[in-house]
Amino acid sequence: MSEIPDRLNIDKKDRELYNKLDLEEITRFKDKGGTKTRKEQFIFAMAYAFNIGKKMPIDAFDGYFLEKDLHDDDRALIYAVAVYDTKSVEVLADMKAVFKIAEEYAHAGIILLANNKIPIGLYEIELEKELSGIFKKI
Repeated sequence: MSEIPDRLNIDKKDRELYNKLDLEEITRFKDKGGTKTRKEQFIFAMAYAFNIGKKMPIDAFDGYFLEKDLHDDDRALIYAVAVYDTKSVEVLADMKAVFKIAEEYAHAGIILLANNKIPIGLYEIELEKELSGIFKKI
């Protein structure tokens, strides 16, 4: 197994975009009066881009949050994204590759969210409807 990086990164240009998430109640950083951590903002951006199948390489790496702040459910989500993306569980032996995949989806996700004309709160409602529909089919 490869060495585990000590942090997950964003593209340097994305920091300003993450700060824009603080304008929305559901994604506001806790130090700005909200309830979300930077990790949760990253995971949200990653999941958003993964949901539409878009990732982008990072040009200039900027540490965003520490690996030790990941909970088991965060790791499971990141691992699932990496396995799906590579179509192989072998990727899990290389944590640098796993994190790179997560970072690339988060990079695309934050750009998509920043350019999205639909408020994030409405996206959350649409996502709930979609998940409810999936649950009803089960």
